[in-house]
Amino acid sequence: MTIRIPLTRARAAAAVSVAAIALTTALPATPASALGGLQIPKASPFVNSNSGKCLEIADWSTANGAPARQWDCTGGTNQLFDMIQAPGKAAYFLRNRNSGKCLEIADWSTEDGAPARQWDCTGGDNQAWELGSAGEVQTGPKEVGLINWNSMSYLEVADYRLDNGAPVRQWRGGLGWNKYWTIVNAKAL
Repeated sequence: MTIRIPLTRARAAAAVSVAAIALTTALPATPASALGGLQIPKASPFVNSNSGKCLEIADWSTANGAPARQWDCTGGTNQLFDMIQAPGKAAYFLRNRNSGKCLEIADWSTEDGAPARQWDCTGGDNQAWELGSAGEVQTGPKEVGLINWNSMSYLEVADYRLDNGAPVRQWRGGLGWNKYWTIVNAKAL
Protein backbone atom coordinates (compact mmCIF):
# COMPACT_ATOMS: atom_id res chain seq x y z
CA MET A 1 0.00 0.00 0.00
CA THR A 2 1.31 3.41 -0.96
CA ILE A 3 0.72 6.31 1.38
CA ARG A 4 0.60 9.66 -0.38
CA ILE A 5 2.02 12.57 1.54
CA PRO A 6 0.62 15.68 -0.14
CA LEU A 7 3.00 18.38 -1.22
CA THR A 8 1.96 21.63 0.36
CA ARG A 9 1.70 24.68 -1.84
CA ALA A 10 4.44 26.28 0.25
CA ARG A 11 6.86 23.37 -0.37
CA ALA A 12 6.01 23.33 -4.08
CA ALA A 13 6.48 27.10 -4.38
CA ALA A 14 9.80 26.89 -2.52
CA ALA A 15 11.07 24.13 -4.80
CA VAL A 16 10.09 26.01 -7.93
CA SER A 17 11.67 29.21 -6.56
CA VAL A 18 14.96 27.43 -5.80
CA ALA A 19 15.03 25.94 -9.29
CA ALA A 20 14.19 29.28 -10.89
CA ILE A 21 16.99 31.04 -9.00
CA ALA A 22 19.42 28.35 -10.13
CA LEU A 23 18.45 29.05 -13.74
CA THR A 24 19.84 32.55 -13.95
CA THR A 25 22.07 31.38 -16.79
CA ALA A 26 19.28 29.69 -18.79
CA LEU A 27 18.96 30.54 -22.46
CA PRO A 28 16.07 32.68 -23.72
CA ALA A 29 12.72 31.00 -24.33
CA THR A 30 11.87 29.37 -27.63
CA PRO A 31 8.65 30.17 -29.51
CA ALA A 32 5.36 29.08 -27.96
CA SER A 33 4.52 25.39 -28.22
CA ALA A 34 1.22 23.89 -29.28
CA LEU A 35 0.19 23.34 -25.65
CA GLY A 36 -1.99 26.34 -24.88
CA GLY A 37 0.62 28.97 -25.67
CA LEU A 38 3.16 27.51 -23.24
CA GLN A 39 6.54 29.15 -23.72
CA ILE A 40 9.39 26.71 -23.08
CA PRO A 41 12.89 27.80 -22.03
CA LYS A 42 15.76 26.17 -23.90
CA ALA A 43 17.28 24.61 -20.78
CA SER A 44 14.39 23.51 -18.60
CA PRO A 45 14.37 21.73 -15.28
CA PHE A 46 11.29 19.62 -14.59
CA VAL A 47 10.02 19.83 -11.00
CA ASN A 48 7.84 16.92 -9.86
CA SER A 49 4.46 18.10 -8.58
CA ASN A 50 4.41 15.53 -5.76
CA SER A 51 7.93 15.83 -4.34
CA GLY A 52 9.07 19.29 -5.42
CA LYS A 53 12.34 17.70 -6.62
CA CYS A 54 13.94 17.93 -10.05
CA LEU A 55 14.28 15.30 -12.74
CA GLU A 56 17.97 14.55 -13.31
CA ILE A 57 20.43 12.08 -14.76
CA ALA A 58 22.11 10.31 -11.85
CA ASP A 59 25.62 11.19 -10.71
CA TRP A 60 26.37 13.55 -13.59
CA SER A 61 26.82 10.51 -15.82
CA THR A 62 27.49 10.89 -19.52
CA ALA A 63 27.16 7.14 -20.18
CA ASN A 64 24.41 5.45 -22.17
CA GLY A 65 22.00 3.76 -19.78
CA ALA A 66 22.51 6.14 -16.84
CA PRO A 67 19.24 6.25 -14.87
CA ALA A 68 16.89 9.18 -14.47
CA ARG A 69 15.89 10.00 -10.90
CA GLN A 70 14.68 12.87 -8.75
CA TRP A 71 16.90 15.04 -6.59
CA ASP A 72 16.80 18.37 -4.80
CA CYS A 73 16.86 21.13 -7.42
CA THR A 74 20.40 22.46 -7.75
CA GLY A 75 20.40 24.06 -11.19
CA GLY A 76 23.17 21.67 -12.30
CA THR A 77 23.35 20.84 -15.98
CA ASN A 78 22.44 17.21 -15.18
CA GLN A 79 18.99 18.63 -14.23
CA LEU A 80 18.55 20.73 -17.37
CA PHE A 81 16.91 19.40 -20.51
CA ASP A 82 16.76 21.07 -23.90
CA MET A 83 13.35 20.49 -25.46
CA ILE A 84 13.78 19.74 -29.15
CA GLN A 85 10.68 19.51 -31.35
CA ALA A 86 10.37 15.98 -32.79
CA PRO A 87 9.99 16.23 -36.56
CA GLY A 88 6.44 15.46 -37.71
CA LYS A 89 5.17 14.82 -34.15
CA ALA A 90 3.43 16.79 -31.43
CA ALA A 91 6.27 15.71 -29.15
CA TYR A 92 9.72 16.72 -27.93
CA PHE A 93 13.05 15.05 -27.36
CA LEU A 94 14.49 15.94 -23.95
CA ARG A 95 18.26 16.26 -24.35
CA ASN A 96 20.24 16.47 -21.12
CA ARG A 97 22.41 19.58 -21.04
CA ASN A 98 25.27 17.77 -19.21
CA SER A 99 25.55 14.61 -21.31
CA GLY A 100 24.00 15.62 -24.63
CA LYS A 101 21.97 12.38 -24.49
CA CYS A 102 18.19 12.00 -24.68
CA LEU A 103 15.75 10.85 -22.01
CA GLU A 104 14.11 7.58 -23.02
CA ILE A 105 12.23 4.56 -21.74
CA ALA A 106 14.65 1.63 -21.66
CA ASP A 107 14.53 -1.01 -24.37
CA TRP A 108 11.37 0.34 -26.04
CA SER A 109 9.33 -1.16 -23.20
CA THR A 110 5.61 -0.54 -23.01
CA GLU A 111 5.30 -2.12 -19.53
CA ASP A 112 4.40 -0.25 -16.37
CA GLY A 113 7.50 0.33 -14.27
CA ALA A 114 10.00 0.40 -17.16
CA PRO A 115 12.85 2.73 -16.14
CA ALA A 116 13.68 6.06 -17.71
CA ARG A 117 17.32 6.54 -18.64
CA GLN A 118 19.53 8.49 -21.03
CA TRP A 119 20.86 7.23 -24.35
CA ASP A 120 22.38 8.64 -27.52
CA CYS A 121 19.67 10.64 -29.30
CA THR A 122 18.28 8.36 -32.00
CA GLY A 123 14.96 10.01 -32.83
CA GLY A 124 13.08 6.87 -31.75
CA ASP A 125 9.56 7.05 -30.38
CA ASN A 126 10.85 5.77 -27.01
CA GLN A 127 12.70 9.11 -26.75
CA ALA A 128 9.77 11.31 -27.82
CA TRP A 129 7.63 12.98 -25.13
CA GLU A 130 4.22 14.54 -25.61
CA LEU A 131 3.20 17.31 -23.22
CA GLY A 132 -0.16 16.42 -21.73
CA SER A 133 -2.22 18.92 -19.79
CA ALA A 134 -2.55 18.25 -16.09
CA GLY A 135 -6.24 19.20 -16.31
CA GLU A 136 -7.89 19.45 -12.94
CA VAL A 137 -4.59 18.76 -11.15
CA GLN A 138 -3.20 22.12 -12.26
CA THR A 139 -3.14 24.60 -9.39
CA GLY A 140 -0.78 27.36 -10.47
CA PRO A 141 2.39 27.12 -12.54
CA LYS A 142 2.08 25.22 -15.82
CA GLU A 143 2.07 21.52 -14.92
CA VAL A 144 2.31 18.91 -17.65
CA GLY A 145 2.34 15.17 -17.93
CA LEU A 146 5.24 13.80 -19.99
CA ILE A 147 3.75 11.03 -22.10
CA ASN A 148 6.12 8.66 -23.89
CA TRP A 149 5.26 8.51 -27.59
CA ASN A 150 6.08 4.78 -27.84
CA SER A 151 4.17 3.46 -24.82
CA MET A 152 1.67 6.30 -24.25
CA SER A 153 2.54 6.04 -20.55
CA TYR A 154 3.38 8.87 -18.18
CA LEU A 155 6.83 9.64 -16.77
CA GLU A 156 6.51 9.41 -12.97
CA VAL A 157 8.47 9.25 -9.75
CA ALA A 158 8.09 5.69 -8.48
CA ASP A 159 5.57 5.06 -5.69
CA TYR A 160 5.03 8.76 -4.83
CA ARG A 161 8.46 8.76 -3.20
CA LEU A 162 9.79 12.00 -1.76
CA ASP A 163 13.45 11.04 -1.24
CA ASN A 164 16.50 12.05 -3.23
CA GLY A 165 17.44 9.29 -5.65
CA ALA A 166 13.91 7.95 -6.15
CA PRO A 167 13.76 6.34 -9.61
CA VAL A 168 11.81 7.78 -12.50
CA ARG A 169 9.84 5.34 -14.64
CA GLN A 170 6.78 5.08 -16.84
CA TRP A 171 3.26 4.17 -15.71
CA ARG A 172 -0.10 4.24 -17.41
CA GLY A 173 -2.70 6.97 -16.92
CA GLY A 174 -4.24 8.49 -13.88
CA LEU A 175 -3.94 11.92 -12.38
CA GLY A 176 -1.43 11.16 -9.63
CA TRP A 177 0.71 14.10 -8.56
CA ASN A 178 3.82 11.98 -9.12
CA LYS A 179 3.05 12.00 -12.88
CA TYR A 180 3.06 15.77 -13.32
CA TRP A 181 5.94 18.15 -13.75
CA THR A 182 6.32 21.92 -13.66
CA ILE A 183 8.50 23.28 -16.43
CA VAL A 184 10.40 25.99 -14.60
CA ASN A 185 10.28 29.43 -16.25
CA ALA A 186 7.41 28.32 -18.51
CA LYS A 187 4.91 31.12 -19.07
CA ALA A 188 1.48 31.31 -20.59
CA LEU A 189 1.44 33.95 -23.33
